[in-house]
Amino acid sequence: MSTQAMLQKLFETQAEQTTAPAEATTRWLTFGLLDSRYAIEIDQIREILRPCEPTPVPGAPNWMLGVINLRGAIVTVLSLHTMLGRSIPEPTDSQRILVTDVTGEPVGLTVDAVGDVWNAPDRLLEPAPKVADNRAALPVAGVFQRQGAPLLVLDVRAVLDRIGANA
Repeated sequence: MSTQAMLQKLFETQAEQTTAPAEATTRWLTFGLLDSRYAIEIDQIREILRPCEPTPVPGAPNWMLGVINLRGAIVTVLSLHTMLGRSIPEPTDSQRILVTDVTGEPVGLTVDAVGDVWNAPDRLLEPAPKVADNRAALPVAGVFQRQGAPLLVLDVRAVLDRIGANA
């Protein structure tokens, strides 16, 4: 085989490799809540805030901690702990508020700790487990197996639907 033919073959092989369809992936923000690990699609997160003292809203349900002013926008802060029937934990340095605006209005969700951003192949997402009493658990859109443990994908829209915040 001539040198020119070998180079032609090499370029054809490289071209085939570069035109292969890329595997579909999604970026996820991981976080901890109580004893579980969760993930939210990164595109659903507007900001991550250090905990602050929200202004209470008289007559609000116990899962609504109050509101904060975030650069002129009013953000309703919700306690995922209270939504799960648990008490609000003592403040720690690792706690955060995840601000999402999937409904068009900013809403903050309290979490115990933020993990990392994970670029996961879509094929690894498994269907959500069936829960008998869905009020006793946060809505889950699916689950990944990561580092030998389940990583639950929080269904943010369903959380907001549950409390009537999804317009």
